[in-house]
Amino acid sequence: MEVGGLGGALSAGLAGIQKGELQVTQGAQQVASASTQRPVTSNSEVTDGLVKEKQGQRQVEASAKVVEAYSQTIGSLVDITV
Repeated sequence: MEVGGLGGALSAGLAGIQKGELQVTQGAQQVASASTQRPVTSNSEVTDGLVKEKQGQRQVEASAKVVEAYSQTIGSLVDITV
């Protein structure tokens, strides 16, 4: 039985988690930068940063579900073949 396609799902899930973490970091940096600049920048800078953080969080959550589904599928395949 070929399970090569499942490895692609794992890779996509892990890449999605990394992308989401990067987006959260960038959003946090944007919020911090907007909050500490003098004069204080507009609220839209802070809002944009917070939106980026939330999008990154959702990306990580969705990608974690992909990794979890991969793990469950591999577990099921191992149970079947043993």
